Amino acid sequence: MQDREVPAVPSLGPAERRRAARHLLLDGFGVAAQERLAASKVVVVGAGGLGSPVLQYLAAAGVGTLGIVDDDVVDASNLQRQVLHSVADVGRAKTTSAADVLRGLAPDVEVVAHRDRLTRDNARAILGGYHLVVDGSDTFETRYAVSDAAASLGLPVVWGTVLGWDGQVSVFWSAAPDGRAITYPDVFGPQPPEGESCATVGVLSPACGVVGSTMAVEAVKVLTGTGEPALGRLLAYDARTSAWDTIVLAPPPPGPPGGAVAPGAEGAGLAATPVPAGSGTAAASTGTVARPATRLAAPGVLLLDVGLRPGAVPGAVFARLEDLAAGNFPPELLDHPVDGPVLVVCERGLRSRGAEELLRAEGWRDVTSRALLG
Repeated sequence: MQDREVPAVPSLGPAERRRAARHLLLDGFGVAAQERLAASKVVVVGAGGLGSPVLQYLAAAGVGTLGIVDDDVVDASNLQRQVLHSVADVGRAKTTSAADVLRGLAPDVEVVAHRDRLTRDNARAILGGYHLVVDGSDTFETRYAVSDAAASLGLPVVWGTVLGWDGQVSVFWSAAPDGRAITYPDVFGPQPPEGESCATVGVLSPACGVVGSTMAVEAVKVLTGTGEPALGRLLAYDARTSAWDTIVLAPPPPGPPGGAVAPGAEGAGLAATPVPAGSGTAAASTGTVARPATRLAAPGVLLLDVGLRPGAVPGAVFARLEDLAAGNFPPELLDHPVDGPVLVVCERGLRSRGAEELLRAEGWRDVTSRALLG
């Protein structure tokens, strides 16, 4: 991802080299990567459960400038997972509490506190001037505002989420080279109503650390050009089993000829394969077809709709693809025999192909996928 390479500082001083010694010894990293970190400007949206490990690890790793965006204050209920803050910080602004910790951890880091609620109106102004955005927000409104502003600015976004036992991480970048440009709405479609939150369903506190630390790893790779960032991949974490699955993403397809987009056409790019460790190559998906949904499934076939509009397919069981990736399967699917036929559908076949491969990896043997639109 070095088309947007961060310029390196002229050189690291003796104290910086001593502090970063374990990075400098790291195969494939070295002085050049550390100098790019020192020159990097990263803005982190949210100083909560995910922002806490992200901010601490990026400061410790040697990122030169860290922006913190959060308009909230520390509450006692935050302390279960938001390890950047302490009991003494209850009632203080999270940006202030976070800045104090980061300056104590890495005195040379420049901390910029944005005590603001990021919205579509101010997102460009807040994110502009940074090299990378890390989105640890917990509402769809903020995620879509971040995505739209970052896309307009050409900024890569490291995104993550945790709810209950499950987490997800990916890297989105509207200006990615080699045909890999993909954004958050490309994967998850239009902005939905707000759903469940940690306040309503809970969250396992160490899972925030696992996902937040993974986000920090992705940020370092993007900034330094080392390793292979999760661009074009969605990493799904299940704290119940400590397993990571990978869902390969594809850029959104071009619209129909003439630029018209069929009603209900999905914007998602979830195209294939969760890849559990040691798994083989799953069977290829079927081609797309265009026929009425009511004629898709024969008797005995479970019709599973993973499209963007719940209830759009009469008689189908609806499931969000991100829920399937997290291991949350609808009861009708769990009650269906593993060797019983399952037909997965969506508007254009991208999400359904991803769901097909996911279900095969989970043990269902007779799964096919089709598109509702030709």
